[in-house]
Amino acid sequence: MSPFLAAVLKICLAALLGSGIMCLYRMCIGPKVADRAIAFDTLAMIFICAICVLCIQWNSVLYFDAVWILMLVGFLGSASIAKYLERGRIF
Repeated sequence: MSPFLAAVLKICLAALLGSGIMCLYRMCIGPKVADRAIAFDTLAMIFICAICVLCIQWNSVLYFDAVWILMLVGFLGSASIAKYLERGRIF
């Protein structure tokens, strides 16, 4: 791996860590339930991006299946939370 790519990956991980901390902050003190739901969805996407960046850094494709599963679970969770907030029930 080139030194430039290694530096870019470290910067990306640092940026993802910073944005993850901000999302955790919004989840803890969000004034509305919708703010907390959006912060949770964003935190799930940040976690998925961090796994992808680490896969590139480790030169491995082992965890890409986990990324697909996490994306599916995150989307279904976000859709059900949005439906619950809109109607008051899921089904």
